[in-house]
Amino acid sequence: MTRFHTICERLQLPFHVSTSVEVNPATGDMAVAFGTPEPTQFPTAVPDAHGRARDCTGKRAQWAAAYALRLAALLANIGFAVNTGIIGVTVVARTGEPDGQTLFSLGFNRVDFHFTTAKLFADGTIDDAKFDADPAQLLAAFDVDSARVEFDADGWFAPTEDPELPESLRELRTPLGEDARELPDSLKSLLRADRVCDLDIADQASLSIRDIHQIAQENADSPVTAVVELGGALTTLKQELSVSTSIRQPLYCEREALRLLVSEAVGDAATRYRTVPGAIAAVRSELARFDMKLGQLDDALRELQELQRISPTSVQGGIAEAMAYSMAGDTARAVESIRQALMLAVVPDEMAFLYCLLGQMFAMAGEIETAIDCYYVASTVGVQTEYTGGARQAMEALLAQIDAARDGQDGQGEASFTATVDTQPTAPSREHALGSLEASDIPIAPTQSVIQTLTQAAMMLTDAGVPLAAYDGVEILAEYSAEPTLLWMCRALQEGAGCALTGVSRRVRRL
Repeated sequence: MTRFHTICERLQLPFHVSTSVEVNPATGDMAVAFGTPEPTQFPTAVPDAHGRARDCTGKRAQWAAAYALRLAALLANIGFAVNTGIIGVTVVARTGEPDGQTLFSLGFNRVDFHFTTAKLFADGTIDDAKFDADPAQLLAAFDVDSARVEFDADGWFAPTEDPELPESLRELRTPLGEDARELPDSLKSLLRADRVCDLDIADQASLSIRDIHQIAQENADSPVTAVVELGGALTTLKQELSVSTSIRQPLYCEREALRLLVSEAVGDAATRYRTVPGAIAAVRSELARFDMKLGQLDDALRELQELQRISPTSVQGGIAEAMAYSMAGDTARAVESIRQALMLAVVPDEMAFLYCLLGQMFAMAGEIETAIDCYYVASTVGVQTEYTGGARQAMEALLAQIDAARDGQDGQGEASFTATVDTQPTAPSREHALGSLEASDIPIAPTQSVIQTLTQAAMMLTDAGVPLAAYDGVEILAEYSAEPTLLWMCRALQEGAGCALTGVSRRVRRL
């Protein structure tokens, strides 16, 4: 898949081509969806032999259709070139983008493509000007196993239905909860699961996270009532849990990528999990918040410990625990809770928030330089996070505070801080900030172990034909580098060629 994208990005074409791919290496099947330019993007006039503009408005549809067919054959050629094990390529052309309206599809097999269609490229026949005005003739020159192509009166394509892809590709789009395929042994131990459906994080609880937050909001002014109402909701949710799965460890994951990190949690290769509804995690979090309002710190901490037990790959419980200790005035324990959360943190926004929270605590304790380091690291997590701007502002405020303190000491003789420092305080380099935090025994997130586990799981799931469990992990990895291939890969893993999404918006994202 990465080879395919790399080659496409190097193509020198009149229009940039966007693609999405799915492939099953075990069977040699590949499907490629691409966005093709529309007739309106082609010129309305071209110069004739005398340099005068000649109206070509009526030919744009034919030109665009011929261009799209040439491009489809080129993408099939690339598909066969990236791996000798690819024996069949289905190419799907869509309007503008890979998830646009389907215009046509062509199915090629390696042998026939090599002896017929590929030769059109080798001898230059595919560029023959006669095809520009007759895309149907160009299509006839291809040797295809299947084709869904209809031309309208202008020579452009009449929209058609998606092709029926090979079974080996369709099964890649099976919803995780319905996919009973057995996982390879290497993934069983890494993900602590036996079948693909064990990786599904969705739940069928009668109450949602939103329902729990609504209960808390409606009783915001009455903590005692809120605790009673939330307790009733928790009882209902517990009664809905399957008794047959009670021997498995409870597991709630906020997003798919966190399911890939279970090997970082307590347990071993034999550990197996049962899905805990998100509403239960929300109840624990809200109960802890109201317990704090009632001044019951011990009760709040018990709820948060339970929250961390059922969501061992999440940092939300650690964040709430740190804030609870901070509200109780126990800064040392609050910092320790953040340290523990940073050991597992991998989501950029959560990491940035943790470092901001840490910076705030160090600033309150008077450890300004360490606080500046924390805010600097928070502002440089990933490419951009929700807290990037706030972290920079907090860091600049502390630098200004140091500067003001220096100015206030001017003229005090030997006690003057500026006697040896005449420059304006500046933000630290990232290397300095990371070194200072490490010296203070503060973990640098994401840790190498967490990143290696996430990367390994995503790669192995992709190669095992389980893209729907892998794409979110790739998305997180892409957030750190914004590397174009990773960004493309995330979309390709999530949506594939789009053919399994008929009748459903192809732009649906994780809610």
